[in-house]
Amino acid sequence: MTPLNLQTELASCDLCGADDWETLFVGQDRRHGVPGEFGVAKCRNCGHLQTNPRPTRNTIHIYYPETYSAHSLSCGRVDRSLRDLKLMKFAQKTGFWGKLILPIATYRFRSLVPSWLGKEKGLLLEVGCGVGWFCGLAKVMGWQPVGLDISADACREARKMWSVATVCSDSLPLPFKSQAFHLVVLCHTLEHLFSPKQVLKEVHRVLKNGGWVALEVPNANSLGRKVFGEGWDTWELPRHLHHFTPETLKRVLEQAGFQNIKVVSARHKPFLLAKRLLPKKHPLAKLGRLLLGLPTWVLLPLLKVRQEGEVLRAWAQK
Repeated sequence: MTPLNLQTELASCDLCGADDWETLFVGQDRRHGVPGEFGVAKCRNCGHLQTNPRPTRNTIHIYYPETYSAHSLSCGRVDRSLRDLKLMKFAQKTGFWGKLILPIATYRFRSLVPSWLGKEKGLLLEVGCGVGWFCGLAKVMGWQPVGLDISADACREARKMWSVATVCSDSLPLPFKSQAFHLVVLCHTLEHLFSPKQVLKEVHRVLKNGGWVALEVPNANSLGRKVFGEGWDTWELPRHLHHFTPETLKRVLEQAGFQNIKVVSARHKPFLLAKRLLPKKHPLAKLGRLLLGLPTWVLLPLLKVRQEGEVLRAWAQK
């Protein structure tokens, strides 16, 4: 049972507005252990997956405790970003070797902001910036980043660590004037929002004409989801309120008014299939995961064709 102080609600489908749901399973907060039971449900009208029932707007903050990694410097992406920055600085000071190192140093940034988005670099907004690691990379790459997050602590850490501008605010409405940004990034943010469609409409509003939005979300069509079912780690209940497939991600972008939409499957995790057999604390975990995970690399071409990688990346133009 859900405690009275952790109320839940039943929501309509964010994509089509229907209230006809098929509950796939009921789960709990496995990461932080906050009480409550939450369903993953499929809209019978359009096929979109949502967490339903879900926490209310007044109680959702309880499921983001102080130990929530994305809002603290313990986030693994911070260490990787610092490593990337060191490589970038080294590459900029080195001639021939720098040209070889730079693609490696900029890979994580370029995976979400590829060069084909255009050479014009201006204002970049990251919605859900956390502690600002992506804004830090964007700044070094020549952009003028602004981070937005609902966590005041995360915004403070972002300003302190990366010296980037941040705004502590909800995303509805976005506290910016229309046609202000060249690029808006949502990296593992869209799935946390109560209404992705409404936020994407706001993103459309604050983008300049011809500007782009770049997204990365977990892939509910992934091999990991199909293998583990309700045991798939990336359900991340109840913080993930929406669970996108390639089809539903493209649809919500269309509904928000975007065009030239491109959705790809990315980030094959060969070790995911070995994770249950050898948890991190096992003394042979790293070696075992390597030996068990490497054979799944042969699936990589097929996973890309079938869009079954662990994440989806999408780009769309105003």
